[in-house]
Amino acid sequence: MRLSTSTCIHEHILWDTANMFYSCEDSIRSIARSGYKIMDMNFASYSRGTLPMTRDNWEEFVKSQKELADSLGLEVSQAHAHFYGWNGLTAEQKERNEELVRRSIIGAGIIGAKWLVIHPGTVSDGTYYSYKKSLEENLKYYRALIPLAQKHNVGIAIENMIESKIGRRYASSTEELMELYDKLNDSTFGICWDFGHANLCAADQCAALRDIGSALKALHVDDNRGEKDDHLLPYFGKIKWEPIMKTLKEINYKGDFTYEIHGFMNGLPDDLHDSCLRFTKEVGEFLLTLAK
Repeated sequence: MRLSTSTCIHEHILWDTANMFYSCEDSIRSIARSGYKIMDMNFASYSRGTLPMTRDNWEEFVKSQKELADSLGLEVSQAHAHFYGWNGLTAEQKERNEELVRRSIIGAGIIGAKWLVIHPGTVSDGTYYSYKKSLEENLKYYRALIPLAQKHNVGIAIENMIESKIGRRYASSTEELMELYDKLNDSTFGICWDFGHANLCAADQCAALRDIGSALKALHVDDNRGEKDDHLLPYFGKIKWEPIMKTLKEINYKGDFTYEIHGFMNGLPDDLHDSCLRFTKEVGEFLLTLAK
């Protein structure tokens, strides 16, 4: 395993719907200054409002981030697609959101990411959640993405979702996640396991990792206190990391150990960002020793 972090490190202090206070370039430079060599390009951070992935020149934006990462010696190993809620959309809204997912796939190919994380959707059945409709619609949704993903040499990693006080989301259980993966039955797909999401579902993380096994292609490494999706650095929430690291070794996980810890940076003064990131790198390097 190699340590990696996401360009979403500044997300909570990054932008409003029209203006970026921290650009993607800022995040990439900060990642490099802090000693990271691998990164995750989070397209979702730049797909809202009038941010770069929504613009006509979005491909130039992606190419410029690729050039910057290359110049700083950073490899982009995975990426995160735009995501959106499936319920209550007009035809125009659905088309626009699907276009942003399409751009994420093409962007992942441009930037050289082997795996792109794409959220499954949840379909309502008059209440919040319909298992049957959600499974059916997700099978259609993901199958439709196969030709574009294959054209751009990008694998699609399906992420486990959240079961929270707000409501049930499809694929928040390992059983639903793996049923979807198995029914898709295509090498284009793998699994992304988000430890923070699993903690909110009170999942047995080690058992889940064993069930997923060789289908595990990507990780979102973050912690929380079991109440909300805080996206904290490991050890700053309630997750027990030692058995998780041993299980990753046990299942012979070959992907990267990728942070998604933007909540940990929230509220820090600018002058502390780089030193904070260097600390996250130290924590990550320690965690990796537990899997040796």
